[in-house]
Amino acid sequence: MAEIQSIKRALGVLDYLTMREFSDGGASLQEIADHIGVNSPTAHNIVKTMSSCGYVARHKSLGYTLGPRCRDITRGSAFSEKALLSATVVMHTLSEKIGVSLVLATLAGGRRYPLIRVEGHGVVRVSPSFDERQPFFGVVTGRVLAAFATPAELETILDVNGLPGAKWDGIDTREALDAALESIRGEGLAEYHSETASVIAVAVPVLDTQERLLGTLGMYSPGARTTLDRLAVIKDEMKKAAARLCQQA
Repeated sequence: MAEIQSIKRALGVLDYLTMREFSDGGASLQEIADHIGVNSPTAHNIVKTMSSCGYVARHKSLGYTLGPRCRDITRGSAFSEKALLSATVVMHTLSEKIGVSLVLATLAGGRRYPLIRVEGHGVVRVSPSFDERQPFFGVVTGRVLAAFATPAELETILDVNGLPGAKWDGIDTREALDAALESIRGEGLAEYHSETASVIAVAVPVLDTQERLLGTLGMYSPGARTTLDRLAVIKDEMKKAAARLCQQA
């Protein structure tokens, strides 16, 4: 059967950019052309098509890198059936220990996808499906995904969801959003207290060994029984659980 050269060359681009992830992190158009054995205009057309489909991204300092769709595929393979079963055990253990509802979510195509939900066993509790009714930036898990996404993934998130606006502290400019996301990265978590203090939510990132985003672990707890001391313990335990989830992926 005859080979389809355009597909073979596109796969060659992915192979090369994957290899560069472990060294410089990106590649120039000429380097890509040399690797797949074509001239620069042909390489440009291939990369342009792959970029429009989300498989290649253009970084202002690194050159061409793997695009957000490649990250989606990587995250999908990280959360295999076996990994999800192990993650469920980690989350049930955490929920029993700190008595809160939990959700594990990941990012794909600019959208947040819940993978596992565990409901707390307190008499008064918040269902982990609470955040399903909320828009992307209206929940702490969405904010963490945006904060730890790659630049290309963040652009996709904004294309799909737009700026937060009323969904998150009236953030309606890119500058304000970037500042808010930088604050989350600095804290290592996102936190939300409802106006009536009825719900407290916290989310932490789940990162791989190279600090790349796999997903986010979120918790929801009734504000009435979440003191500041208890909240500090919850945050610490969630970060420990996120590290264990990375080991399971």
